[in-house]
Amino acid sequence: MTPFPDEYELISLFESEPVLADANVPWAYNHLRFTRTMGRDTLECAIEPGYERLKVQWRQNGREVLSLDLRCVSGLTVECDSGRETLVAHFRDGRGVSPVRLQFTPAIHVSWGTTQELI
Repeated sequence: MTPFPDEYELISLFESEPVLADANVPWAYNHLRFTRTMGRDTLECAIEPGYERLKVQWRQNGREVLSLDLRCVSGLTVECDSGRETLVAHFRDGRGVSPVRLQFTPAIHVSWGTTQELI
């Protein structure tokens, strides 16, 4: 994935270290699992940069609200501005989809769309 956030950006966003599939492999080639709990909400993200894959699960009070299994994610960025913290997943050019924006603060918010008709 290019771009890919620096380790400190992801640790700051999730407020924790990830669980790694292999501690001896750099993050850009590893399987990372982050979890962040905010009140009654829990966001869990599994990132596999080498496979261009991002899985997101959002739970409230233990009940699943949203589950995404995203492929062809060519890059991730972290945006922190105006009191908002957002993870942005970018897709390969020509896929017809806009970036997925997963906002953590001040409240969880997910936005996504298409850039053209897909059928």
